[in-house]
Amino acid sequence: MIPTTIKCRTLLFDLDGTLVDSAPDLCHTMNYVLKSIGLETLGLEEVRHLVGNGARFLMARGMYGAQATAPDGNPEFEKAIELFLPYYQDHMTDNSLPFVGCLDMLENLTKKGFKLAVVTNKPETMAHKMLQNLAMDHFFSHIIGGDTLAERKPHPLPLLHTLKKMDTPPHLGVMVGDSETDCLAAKAAKCGLIMVSHGYNKGVPVTELTPDKTIDFFDELPHLVELA
Repeated sequence: MIPTTIKCRTLLFDLDGTLVDSAPDLCHTMNYVLKSIGLETLGLEEVRHLVGNGARFLMARGMYGAQATAPDGNPEFEKAIELFLPYYQDHMTDNSLPFVGCLDMLENLTKKGFKLAVVTNKPETMAHKMLQNLAMDHFFSHIIGGDTLAERKPHPLPLLHTLKKMDTPPHLGVMVGDSETDCLAAKAAKCGLIMVSHGYNKGVPVTELTPDKTIDFFDELPHLVELA
């Protein structure tokens, strides 16, 4: 029998596609780069399903196809990254906003005594800037980016490192994410997993990733966790 609530102490949130609908500005930046290097632009819905694993993978997928990985030593690709990062830094919250109910959910969890952190594959400085721009940074005691540690999600290290910093054993931590990357990291770290259905999961239903819980709206989340 599946428990109605997950006992936990700390919740680790993915950023893009989980807390923040950042696809509009990622799409705008990608198309700026694609135009600059003479390639065809992409639609917003296409870009939503390319997000994950950080800017290098996003740009590779936009340039070479949805299954592409970031190449090493490719001058054209490195030029694209050099264009992408500073432009995105200046435009990351032009049209990006927290998903509906996100801020109320974070406030609710904070009042209940849960510890909150962000574990994202976005570069750490960009994650800090996005959260500051959207007045969300005060909710989180730790913000771990894709370049903070030697490994990034789907490796479990970012989750385990953060939980250790927050004095939380893995079985009392819960990853809240939207993608297979988050799922694999949580399962490897042996912590709980709650998936949101509104994210950027390459068109795969999140229920197929067998999370502990799935939510369609953020007001559901505080009812699914119990402070341990």
